[in-house]
Amino acid sequence: MLPYLHILIRVEDDGSLHALGAFTSKEKQLAYQKESGLKDSQVRLDFFNGPFDEDITVIYAGHRRWNMDLFQLGGYFKSEGEAWTWVTQEGYVSVLPIDITYEEEKALQKDALDRYAKLQRRWRLATYEELVNREGADKARANIKLRFYEDALESFKPKTRRDLRALYAFVVLILCLPLAVFYFLTRGPEYGENVDSVSWLPSYTSDISYYRSNQVQVFEFKVSSQDFKRWAESRGMSVRRLITKEIISRYKAYIPPPNSQSTATVPPGGVLSVGEFESWQDDISAKVEQGLIAESPLKDIAIYDNRTQKAYYEFLINF
Repeated sequence: MLPYLHILIRVEDDGSLHALGAFTSKEKQLAYQKESGLKDSQVRLDFFNGPFDEDITVIYAGHRRWNMDLFQLGGYFKSEGEAWTWVTQEGYVSVLPIDITYEEEKALQKDALDRYAKLQRRWRLATYEELVNREGADKARANIKLRFYEDALESFKPKTRRDLRALYAFVVLILCLPLAVFYFLTRGPEYGENVDSVSWLPSYTSDISYYRSNQVQVFEFKVSSQDFKRWAESRGMSVRRLITKEIISRYKAYIPPPNSQSTATVPPGGVLSVGEFESWQDDISAKVEQGLIAESPLKDIAIYDNRTQKAYYEFLINF
């Protein structure tokens, strides 16, 4: 059994984080870093706790775009589905084969890009260059490599009647796409800040700030500790005393910044100092050391801060 995996992460000049690989030993991680030519100042090391079976072959990393267009690395997952549950909005999922060498990684990426190029010509999809301009190189490469990792799309050429029926169904699906887009646009996210009350929280709560969509439920509110426990238990959550410091995302991580701040928050050159980056992190997350924590089988979490008498709730929905 493997107790944990070493994760190598590249740190961009703007503070964005991108997972590069997962390794069973420090030596293999250092070998990959040396082959890739990355300096120690350009990377950092993280861990994915196990235990894992010795024959594990791949894990997934979830990247999510936050305010100011920085990519944050949210976690590592044993399945692609779990990774996509965490990723929201403009994020993407990277596939990390275990103990891959840098040369093998380049070959895998080249194979995926070659396959996409053939598919792009056949189906007139966006070119790789257009994807890079629209999404950035990291996101474009990661999405293409994930798509072709298991050789899932060997060919789109219909060979049998069954394939033709599938192709017809695909055409019908494309024709219905505008209706689906309209449906989801009319069900866009809702958010608010420092409101007195909402219909989906009890009357004993106040000073409510929130972001709610089909994928994300994040909100915070003022409440007493007794009422927090009553509210959490009414949702089927088990409540216990907090024994270690917990960090939870706040609604500010999701709501769009005001127009007056959309450019003012980005420093000249687009590079944040360490102090600016830490201040931004403090603004979009809450750190609670004393209070209560509530969790449910659905994996939603609520934390109560004794110091501020405020509750924080987060639920990333696999919908």
